[in-house]
Amino acid sequence: RPFVDTDELVAQRLGMPVPAYLERHGEPAFRAVEADAVAAACRIDGAVIAAGGGAVLDPLNRWALWHHGSVTWLDAPVELLVDRLAADPVPRPTFQPYEAGRLTAALDERASAYRAADARVDASGSPDAVAAAVLDERRPPASRRLYDAEVPRRHPTGPLTARVVMGVDLALDDVDGVAIVDRRLLKAAPDLIGSLHPHACLAIRAGEGSKRLSNVARLLEWLAEQRIERATALLAVGGGTIGDLAGTVAALYARGLPLVHIPTTWLAQADSAIGGKVGVDLRTAKNAAGAFWPPVAVHSDVGALRSLPIAARRDGMAESVKSALIGDPGLWRLIEERGAAALRGDEPARYAIVERSARLKLAVCGRDPFEAGERRTLNLGHTIGHALEVESRYRLRHGAAVALGMRAVAAIAARRGAETDLAARLDQVLMTLGYTITRTFDAVAVRDAMLADKKRRDGRQRWILPMSVGSVVEVDDVTDDEIDAALETIAA
Repeated sequence: RPFVDTDELVAQRLGMPVPAYLERHGEPAFRAVEADAVAAACRIDGAVIAAGGGAVLDPLNRWALWHHGSVTWLDAPVELLVDRLAADPVPRPTFQPYEAGRLTAALDERASAYRAADARVDASGSPDAVAAAVLDERRPPASRRLYDAEVPRRHPTGPLTARVVMGVDLALDDVDGVAIVDRRLLKAAPDLIGSLHPHACLAIRAGEGSKRLSNVARLLEWLAEQRIERATALLAVGGGTIGDLAGTVAALYARGLPLVHIPTTWLAQADSAIGGKVGVDLRTAKNAAGAFWPPVAVHSDVGALRSLPIAARRDGMAESVKSALIGDPGLWRLIEERGAAALRGDEPARYAIVERSARLKLAVCGRDPFEAGERRTLNLGHTIGHALEVESRYRLRHGAAVALGMRAVAAIAARRGAETDLAARLDQVLMTLGYTITRTFDAVAVRDAMLADKKRRDGRQRWILPMSVGSVVEVDDVTDDEIDAALETIAA
């Protein structure tokens, strides 16, 4: 078989050794060239590819490598890795000085990608012994896990960690429990439903209209009729409204059932299934009755998005644009370059956008699980967006509302010193993605709905304002005149 070392390919393209390039230009520039090298290596049929250890941090690289063939994680104790680096004549600037702590931190950062490999082999022995072990472990993967993370589950009740798996055409053989399913999936995704073998299954109508306390009571009674015990997991199979409704039920029944999200929409995979906030709507306020109830597992299969209409994909893409604005300029560039294609048929880009969005939310919620500070940044565009949904009696799709909400707060930020062209760049991205950037609405009703927003404190509304791509600020002194001007910006 042909052998390809991506570091050697990079060096050939750069005309200099990788360590020298890293020292001169930095890691981000190197990673961009590395992505081209990975793509070139994966075009060689049957090649054995040695990928740099950090290459797999990029979900697009991982998609290409994982679809090229079986993937093996060559693992070894940190102390041995330090010794090998010290003995290697090729310097590794990323890890200098060579210390166990630096390597441990790098392994922790990359663990979610490494754990998604098809096989894990002890690489402590000789090259021949390791090669033999790789061959012994080589087998066609049953499904394509691309991300497999163990994350803190910050809640006083239940397990201390949760598992988050993302990929394409995932196997769900090890998922067990009782299921609440979006009934449309029975026809749209029979293979997914057929792969589940729950103790009991209830198919219900999804949509914002189903997120009411009356449905919570109905589902609680159903669980009681099934004699569900406290240790039985509740599987929420569907989009964001199913996850919110089923999650609220899981938080209440028997004072807490283990919750497993199997999100089947872009919005749920990128956002709502992550972070542990569950809730239902009251007549004048969205998500006003709920709880913090983190899942014990999330299984996100981007393949489930293939059957969605493009309008439903846009619902989720709005949350991805939000994530990029909050803290991921790389995600913003990806959306600018391939976002429109991802909505249509570019599945690698679609996966990468969804994963990067979910990872940003995981990181933010890991640092602030109960929305005491940083987590409030995830509400960017949602204050006005939720109010627009309420004003429309939930006829306006969530993604369309959030897109309008982001435009409105960008207008406020522009008057407060935001990057000069940020609002125009946001408009261009939204229009390229197919959003309608103005709407006819009752401004008084929108303002009334904002008064019921659950993020108000002491009568003051908290606002998240985008100042540049990847940077936001929180303020609570937005004036009525600023709000009026923002609403005028999005009014048709």
